[in-house]
Amino acid sequence: MAFKSASDTFNKLTTWNVSTDPCSWYGVLCLQNRVSRLVLEGLDLRGSIRPLTALTQLRVLSLKRNRLSGPVPDLSNLTALKLLFLSYNEFSGEFPLSVAAMFRLYRLDLSYNNFSGQIPAVVNRLTHLLTLRLEENRFSGPISQLKLPSLQDFNVSGNRLAGEIPKSLSGFPKSAFTLNPVLCGPPLAECKSVSSDPTRPGSSGAIASPLTPVVSSSPSSVPEKKPPIKSANPHHAGASKISPIAIIAIIIGDVLVLAVVSILLYCYFGRSRAEKSGDGRKGSRILEGEKIVYSSSPYPATQPGFAAGRMVFFEGARRFELEDLLRASAEMLGKGGFGTAYKAVLDDGNVVAVKRLKDASVGGRREFEQHMEVLGRLRHQNVVSLKAYYFARDEKLLVYDYMPNGNLFWLLHGTLWFS
Repeated sequence: MAFKSASDTFNKLTTWNVSTDPCSWYGVLCLQNRVSRLVLEGLDLRGSIRPLTALTQLRVLSLKRNRLSGPVPDLSNLTALKLLFLSYNEFSGEFPLSVAAMFRLYRLDLSYNNFSGQIPAVVNRLTHLLTLRLEENRFSGPISQLKLPSLQDFNVSGNRLAGEIPKSLSGFPKSAFTLNPVLCGPPLAECKSVSSDPTRPGSSGAIASPLTPVVSSSPSSVPEKKPPIKSANPHHAGASKISPIAIIAIIIGDVLVLAVVSILLYCYFGRSRAEKSGDGRKGSRILEGEKIVYSSSPYPATQPGFAAGRMVFFEGARRFELEDLLRASAEMLGKGGFGTAYKAVLDDGNVVAVKRLKDASVGGRREFEQHMEVLGRLRHQNVVSLKAYYFARDEKLLVYDYMPNGNLFWLLHGTLWFS
């Protein structure tokens, strides 16, 4: 209510009333009676977002296309935040350093604002970050310090950045770096020295680029070449030579070390192979699940089956593109007899549950679609309705509404093990 009083000057948030349940307000979603999702886009909100920093259980915060302004306040208390969208506002000041405390963050969008200063290296602490959008601001300085191995969506165009694009970011398209006049390196033009006008006073004929060390042409700055110092000991030169016996001893030692290392590696991998064969496919599934929890998506987009598949939505279901599902941050919820279930958070903050029928035998396309048509028509108060499905040669996906009220395991054991 403090945020509404300060920012909602046109009373767009009419459902925000102290006499009603805050979890029923427009743009608010709660989890266990705590505000976990706040999406207020295009409402002409103004002022600061400081009052919202008290919502310590926020998972999603989207305030796109408003007129919020001023520096971003300290967000270090929002350690549960996974999606932060502040684009198309009037924020100013430097890059918010408190973002580094949000170690669960997947998506960060600060584009189309008035931020300035350098992009700090503390961003590298966000090891799960998949999206970093900083375009159309006034950021300056280099980006060579950025090292975000999980990054999938990146854009710093329309700033004042300088220097060479690091190799770790050179795989992004040219459009991610354009409109930065002093930025160079793949995928932009190669970094080269910039020639100056030799007729200008004080010009030496060429000025080094920001990437080239400047070497003064003044005679006083050139170090004087000194003659080599002769050794006072006449036997010094001969002492530096290695005798044939020492060379043989070194070779034998290297061979022994290599043999020991090879034996250790053989024993280690042999034992691992035996353990895997003893556990069967169960061990590989567990390992796969562990990887998926920290990856960007449980559905590998490079598989050939995706080229032939398509998303099929049932009547009344909210539609989205397959690419949106592939980009979604996913967390494994559990495994059952028909596949693995994931919680997927889309870019717009909506949450769906996806069941991946990776190892299930579902027959051909026609048989699969017939089964899905039957499931899609089911309507019961105790059954979660099927919203969409996807069929390809190597992937079968079922999409449901996400139910945040736990599962059978939680009800039996009383442990909230999902996010």
